[in-house]
Amino acid sequence: AVFKTQDIEVIEEQKQMRRGRALLSSKASDGIDFGKISRLILLRHGQSIWNKSPTFTGWTDISLTERGREQAREAGELLKARGLSEISIAFTSELERAWETCEIVCSILKSTTIVRDWRLNERHYGAFQGIKKNDQGLISRYGEDHIINIRRSLHTAPPPLEPVPKFGPATESLADCRARVLEAFHDLVKPALFSTPQQGGCIVLVVAHSNTLRGLLSHLDEVDEDLVPGLHVPNSVPIVYDFDLDTQQPVAPMLDSDAQGRGGSHARWLLSEQNQSKILKALKPGGLLTRALFESWDLDRSGCLSAAEIAQGLKQVESDTALFAMARRIVRRVEHDFEGTVTVDQWDKLSTQVIAEFRHLESQRDGGTIVNSPEGGGAISPATQPKVHAAVEPSPSKPVILGSK
Repeated sequence: AVFKTQDIEVIEEQKQMRRGRALLSSKASDGIDFGKISRLILLRHGQSIWNKSPTFTGWTDISLTERGREQAREAGELLKARGLSEISIAFTSELERAWETCEIVCSILKSTTIVRDWRLNERHYGAFQGIKKNDQGLISRYGEDHIINIRRSLHTAPPPLEPVPKFGPATESLADCRARVLEAFHDLVKPALFSTPQQGGCIVLVVAHSNTLRGLLSHLDEVDEDLVPGLHVPNSVPIVYDFDLDTQQPVAPMLDSDAQGRGGSHARWLLSEQNQSKILKALKPGGLLTRALFESWDLDRSGCLSAAEIAQGLKQVESDTALFAMARRIVRRVEHDFEGTVTVDQWDKLSTQVIAEFRHLESQRDGGTIVNSPEGGGAISPATQPKVHAAVEPSPSKPVILGSK
């Protein structure tokens, strides 16, 4: 067992005391009024038919698969479980895979106001639309390097669609797509987020596509242009930003995301048992992932983890050897140093220390040779090794607002 046998009532009493201290300290910190927070939820549509067999989709109006509809339901249930059911308004694209995902999510959240806008459509892939990404004819004609450059650079567009469509672009670079998405954000989404500061905050949902959401993520987190094409956006994983109504700036501190070199993010990814594999692919162990673990294990949303919650949470990550080994090491330190309960700030500090230790072990390896986990958790592969980043500065504990300190 991870924890020694303890009296459950004592554990819960300790947790309530920590929670009380967190609430008291929050009132005197940062000058932020946590009653005046607006939340933006970004969600990529569920799996589409052409996602299943990777094809350049763009503006082609492709339906969801049954798995995609299931992912949309899972996302809706996750948002509901996290207390994010009161959606003021939802925005989505004119493409079926996005608006159907939006309708499924909103039906679970009892939200009825949905606005479609073509500027939230996926990037237009021009003449590539409808062709499989590994099509040998396409590769022979344009060359693999050029195709990769079109997909992963900011300013290179595919050859245009012929004949030229009556409405919309004939092709787009990622920069072209981002420009129209940001126009929609400033015209529609931002006013909805900040229109009624005197009445308190609201929750706004945007359901769109991988490239349109890349554009929004890069804007909200001020990502360098050369990193924008590498932003990873999995299907149906809610990505949440909190904004102060007065400053209109993100409330949550930047945590390292380590998603293909994208740098830090103010967002918080919502982790569940259903979407866990997608988040593990997108985020290596580090700031955003360890915070997502904390929030998914904090079942009563108290801002503290008890021994029972951590023990239950460990069962969810048993399949990921490296992550499980690190989480177990954090848990043992929680038991030893914090008497079986831990706040979010303590969790951040511990996870940063543990990741640094695992990174040090990686540096001791000879040419990527697999080594055994010091916690007895099994082998750690080079692909899943964490990276060390600057430690998260500890600050006085306060109520968790979607990962905010």
